[in-house]
Amino acid sequence: VPTSSETLNIGYSRDDSLNPFFMTTGINKDLISLVFEPLFYLDDSFCARNGLASSYSIQDNVLTVKLDTSAAFSDGVQFSSTDVIYSFNKAKESNNYKSELSSILSASATSSDTVVFTLSTNCINAVDSLTFPIVKSTTADNVAYIPVGTGLYSYVVSETEARLDYNPYCRKPQPNIAKVKLIPITPASTLLHTLELGTIDAYFDDFSAGSYSQANAASTKTNLSNLVFLGMNSNSYGLNSAAVRQAVYFAINRQAVVKNSFKNYAVASAVPYHPEWHILEESEYDISFLNLDYSSSQTLLNQAGIAGTVNYTLIVYSGNNFKVAAAKEIQASLKNIGINVIIKELTWDEYNLALTDNAYDLYIGEIKLPTNMNLSTLFSSSGPLKGVSSADTTFSAYEEFSSGKITIDAFTQSFLQNMPFAPICFRTGALIYSNDITPAADCDIGNAYKNVYEWEIIH
Repeated sequence: VPTSSETLNIGYSRDDSLNPFFMTTGINKDLISLVFEPLFYLDDSFCARNGLASSYSIQDNVLTVKLDTSAAFSDGVQFSSTDVIYSFNKAKESNNYKSELSSILSASATSSDTVVFTLSTNCINAVDSLTFPIVKSTTADNVAYIPVGTGLYSYVVSETEARLDYNPYCRKPQPNIAKVKLIPITPASTLLHTLELGTIDAYFDDFSAGSYSQANAASTKTNLSNLVFLGMNSNSYGLNSAAVRQAVYFAINRQAVVKNSFKNYAVASAVPYHPEWHILEESEYDISFLNLDYSSSQTLLNQAGIAGTVNYTLIVYSGNNFKVAAAKEIQASLKNIGINVIIKELTWDEYNLALTDNAYDLYIGEIKLPTNMNLSTLFSSSGPLKGVSSADTTFSAYEEFSSGKITIDAFTQSFLQNMPFAPICFRTGALIYSNDITPAADCDIGNAYKNVYEWEIIH
């Protein structure tokens, strides 16, 4: 057991569950990687790295995972396939993971160290979805349960306090900090102020609130799978033409949006995949030319017979400063090709009503994609996209790509030809931590406290 008397202070919501399958607040979800391990971790290219899994193989619609059964839970009980099946079924029922696992139909154990996942389609990167937390069987049945994990720390909860104690059975290197004190924080918007006061030592921010404040603290970024895009109403004048939608696409200054609107907490993307996604390394399609190009935009508008100034209404949720700023950046860009954008900043209810009633030409939207970049939900007739033409063939092209009938390059070309929406960027999150912590923090997707075992607090 670590002999250091240092304690790391991290905020949590006392009103929310500590069970990862029932949590609703981001502040509690950030604790998951401290207590539980997944089968696979994801690096910043959304590529699976072994966690509780030792290897995997995939053939057709079957993904077979071998387990590292040298792992044990914090109560000393050995980890096995029984715990994986239990955790998978809980995750499939959970709002926190069911979207991520939508392409996996079922799981079964063939031995204590082997689990077989049945996939809905032949998906070569389905393993990238196996990031749900593994808990000890029967310990997470309802919202009040405090589950047992194999992570670096374990929950210790009483009427007077909540903390994390070092788990001596964890296979990770022994941490310098043996205890993590959980500090009740309400509301989560006060985390930065609480950090600067020294009440807590670190917290993760995905900037979903759409605001950023300069902090007197250190930070490290990680990629997210949240795609921000410009939706276009195919029922509007001009936008019923793919050429006009392409013209809008080429006129967006994505780099300016990332820098000025999202304060560099985003990564520009010209396609509906994260540009650092490891599968794109296999692509031969050059997306580097898909940058700001007013000349191409003007040519496309001329070909479509659009002359003079066109007026389009762009709706955006008023409660997100990043997106309001992005709308203004796009407004400035489209002005260069003769498109006058009228921005309407709406409340959340007004925004959703306008989308439902087709009362818009353009809109700023966002969707959190599964980390394996599965676009099935996005490219479906019942999906969340609004304004897409019924004649768009991108949906069928994606089905062909998903089933292996066409390449990722062929799908990308189909997407660009139809342009159902215009990708803008993927948001970035960051671990914000005290300047008293050394060495520098390391952070990955879903694993904000990646190298916490190395941390020391220097006062």
